[in-house]
Amino acid sequence: MRPVRSTIVDMSGSPPIPHQSTASPSPEVDAYIKTCPESSRARLIMLREAIREEAPHATERIAYGTATWHAGENIIHIGGYARHVGVYPGTEAMTAFEDEVQGFVTSKGAIQFPHDRELPLDLVRRLTRWRVDHIAAKGGGRGKASVESVRDPGPIHFEATLHQSEASGAACFVDFPWDLRETFGKGNLVPVVATWDDRVDYRGSLARMGGEHAMLLCRKDVLAELGKGPGEVVHVTVTLDLAPREADVPDALATAIDAEPGARAAWEALSPSMRREFALWIADAKRPETRDARLSKAIPMILSRKRLKG
Repeated sequence: MRPVRSTIVDMSGSPPIPHQSTASPSPEVDAYIKTCPESSRARLIMLREAIREEAPHATERIAYGTATWHAGENIIHIGGYARHVGVYPGTEAMTAFEDEVQGFVTSKGAIQFPHDRELPLDLVRRLTRWRVDHIAAKGGGRGKASVESVRDPGPIHFEATLHQSEASGAACFVDFPWDLRETFGKGNLVPVVATWDDRVDYRGSLARMGGEHAMLLCRKDVLAELGKGPGEVVHVTVTLDLAPREADVPDALATAIDAEPGARAAWEALSPSMRREFALWIADAKRPETRDARLSKAIPMILSRKRLKG
């Protein structure tokens, strides 16, 4: 059944239907951690919690013999060993964070964090967030065929209870009470603008993560602005959003682009996903020297239309 325009449904009287990615952690990953060397288990648990905070929508699974988080594609993997834990964010993320992983043993797409050093959880959180944003950016670069296949039903209104993962303190979810394909002509990852309580907007996606219903993320900053949390009812309006999705361009990157002859035209010629990659890479630099080093690499790459992965 397809919802009519401006339909209102009250879902506040019933609890949200659990999804694999928002319920308790995967038993498979629990079992995997128990099989790892004892010296690595506490660190794996800390890594797991950090990753789930940044990717609360992701499904946990075992892939390639490691604990893996998946949403559309694999986000990140972790593994436990006698003298280190391994984190596997992929080659593109490793390129984006090459300055920050110096000092650790690395290989193609992987980092080793030895047990005799402090575990850099903030770095792991940012790697995870970069991967989540990178995957979203690739999904945001929709071609003509995919745009034409999506149907716009107009604004859809409903009320739902905010539902939080047991392992995540970062965000909540609501269930979308209609079938995505019947509603939008697209079965997963439908881009929308979500308006919460008629006052806070957020560009996100309706995603199927293994449960009966698709779900919609309510980020931590949106929750703070709403002054709401798990178990509370929120009014949601979703509207199909086919506009290209790009990250805000940091001032330092914009200045560097404008200072280099031809760079502005080259920047505008890049795809939205490539612009987003560069913007996120510069924005993720925490130290001025790291930012400046990345800018010095970024401008020639922009001029030559090269992606960050090289």
